[in-house]
Amino acid sequence: MIDIHCHILPGLDDGADDAEETLEMCRLALSEGVTAIFATPHLFQGMFSTDRSLILSVFEKTRNMLEEEGIPLKLYPGSDLHLVPDLLERFAQGKGLTLNHGKYFLLELPSRVLPQNLNGMIFDLISNGYIPIITHPERNEVILRKPSILLQMLSVGALCQITAMSVTGEFGKESEWLSRALIEAGGVHFIASDAHSTGRRSPSLLPALQVAEGQVGKEQARRFVVENPEAVLAGEPIEGAVVEALPRRKRFWLF
Repeated sequence: MIDIHCHILPGLDDGADDAEETLEMCRLALSEGVTAIFATPHLFQGMFSTDRSLILSVFEKTRNMLEEEGIPLKLYPGSDLHLVPDLLERFAQGKGLTLNHGKYFLLELPSRVLPQNLNGMIFDLISNGYIPIITHPERNEVILRKPSILLQMLSVGALCQITAMSVTGEFGKESEWLSRALIEAGGVHFIASDAHSTGRRSPSLLPALQVAEGQVGKEQARRFVVENPEAVLAGEPIEGAVVEALPRRKRFWLF
């Protein structure tokens, strides 16, 4: 399996605190069958003093550390890009950091207020060769209230990454419902850990994969953690998703 969203680089953001935690996160991932990880610290998020050059510097040191420790986990560069009004301009200035320097990139949306021209921004990015992967929309407050916002972005050409812990219910019932509804409706391209530590937010994919297999079968579920991440690495096209509506939520009443 390949994890495309993981805050595994030490000391950069709210992910791994130090090199020892990074190493332990790598060991945990390997124990579940993860063979490669995209290191994706926050970028353009005002809380953290990260930039492209700093991320790449820490990435190289971390990759060398894994080799020295004999940990057979492949590490690829990337970032968890936050939506900013001038994102396209920042890409043009060489400030952005895509997944393994390719055309795909992780895009985290504001959690409480989304820009009115969001679909236009997505379209402009794609038109200029940058394919956004919307990260954990099932945990976004606005999208939880109105999932059609995500479906519109998918129709424009964005891709969707949900969090493993959402699928297994560890981010609450609302996120669990939306993540599973998206899987069932064909609106998911990736399941990733979005791991931040060795504790509660650990790099675990296997339990969520097993849930997805129960919903859509092993072949389709494998695309979320193997085929589509491999396509990201190769720069190959990934089939979009046109989802007209999500399955209705089942409600249970006690009398």
